[in-house]
Amino acid sequence: MAIVNEPPDDVLIDILSRVPAKSILRFKSVSKHWYFLVQNPSFVSLHRASARPFHCISLERTVDNNPWSMHLLPDQTSVHDLDLSFTPRLSKDFDHQGSCNGLVCLSLKSNIVICNPATREYRLLPQPPYCTWHTHYLGFAFDSETDDYRVVRFATPRETDDYRIDHRTHIYCMSADSWKELVVVARNHDFTGYHHHPCTSLDGVFYWLSSNAYPYGHTKIDAVNTVEGWFERRSLPASVCSHLQTNLCLLNDSLALVAPLYDNWLDTQFDVWLMDEYGVQECWTKKYTIGPILGSHRPFGFQPNNEVLMTGCDNGMIVSYNHGIGDIKVYKQLCNLPEVGFLRQVFQYSENLVSVKRRLD
Repeated sequence: MAIVNEPPDDVLIDILSRVPAKSILRFKSVSKHWYFLVQNPSFVSLHRASARPFHCISLERTVDNNPWSMHLLPDQTSVHDLDLSFTPRLSKDFDHQGSCNGLVCLSLKSNIVICNPATREYRLLPQPPYCTWHTHYLGFAFDSETDDYRVVRFATPRETDDYRIDHRTHIYCMSADSWKELVVVARNHDFTGYHHHPCTSLDGVFYWLSSNAYPYGHTKIDAVNTVEGWFERRSLPASVCSHLQTNLCLLNDSLALVAPLYDNWLDTQFDVWLMDEYGVQECWTKKYTIGPILGSHRPFGFQPNNEVLMTGCDNGMIVSYNHGIGDIKVYKQLCNLPEVGFLRQVFQYSENLVSVKRRLD
């Protein structure tokens, strides 16, 4: 019987780093050497860097036993469900707080879960300090400088209607499995945030659209830097009007603001603005205008090919729009879902081997 020699480790690592995470997990049973290889932190980091990202969407639905669903969009013609059935059922009303390197963050009030759909592992975070306070902002991101995953929580007291009186910001670090307070100066600000605008993070800074009650309804961008420990409230471009359809997202590793125009109510037009210098006020540059597109649509994010994902305000259809050629593609598979509600969030997702288990789990 011939003996089949394994390829050298460097060749094996190069090959396996290009294989989807779910397939690699099946290789753990090949041998003890392969088992430890695919769990090695260096290999996990290499695989993470090689993973092909695609978009995941979060839909709010009207089905009582499943009001939220998440779907992967690997290309223009296919849609796959993202299975989160292995996570603890906090409630049917949990929120999706985003994804980083294949990890997904879920929350319900002060209960927060980080899970990995590829490995089917999850971690229920310890209760944050001031857990009875109202959570205004919650964000989830990866810190490349410390190679760690972080959750930021911005909370205010429930016993007062004046949100300018007090606030607390805490950071959870997955490596330490603990919360620590981040001292930020944010006095004399109202924090009545738009809860339907999820967090957008870039280079250790968390961004949210917020509504300032003084004057009422004036939209700003709140930013918390978890590395340097500062809070800033930034203005929108001067020509942008406050509106619920204004959205923050990422475009080519830059913070983008997508703002509606009101020239014609029979079609849709949006301006796309990019923030040029981070930490500098009023540093927006208009990139281009999306549309006009027949009918009413709301954009939520950009695909890797820079096509914009939108939902139809009249029919709820999820579409991808190529502003260069003016072409619209409809995700017909999503139209077949029972009682689809509306698009809640768009974020990048890539399968990952990162373990979220605690060391003693």
